[in-house]
Amino acid sequence: MTVVTTRDDAGRHHGLTATAVCSVSLDPPLVLASLEREANTHGIIERSGVFALNFLADTEREVAVRFATTPDDKFQDLAVTTAHTGSPLLQGAVAWCDCVVVKSVEAGDHTVFIGRVEAAEVRRPEEPRPLVHYAGRWATLCD
Repeated sequence: MTVVTTRDDAGRHHGLTATAVCSVSLDPPLVLASLEREANTHGIIERSGVFALNFLADTEREVAVRFATTPDDKFQDLAVTTAHTGSPLLQGAVAWCDCVVVKSVEAGDHTVFIGRVEAAEVRRPEEPRPLVHYAGRWATLCD
């Protein structure tokens, strides 16, 4: 599971849980995130032109659920740092990518944001494992 985060003009953090995230290119490094146009975070990314992908650990299921719903402050009580672009990075993430939007493509009721990776880090390569949601169930990757 991946939490896509960004910041607005006032510096407030925004984010949502996304399942449609993918690597696009190694040279240059590009990734994509497909977001529903009705989502608040979608409009913020359109205006800011930046986003971060936070790849959640299997211990972060509650964070995935929090960002998939619409509580008032999704970031409350979470340890967060700020990426070079200003996007928030979740400390519980296994890895992250800090991105600048280079292209957006409308696709049905979603927009596919293609981002150039400005920085990235794998924080804990040994454990915990990445969180997966498949067929309505929570899971993790196995060796």
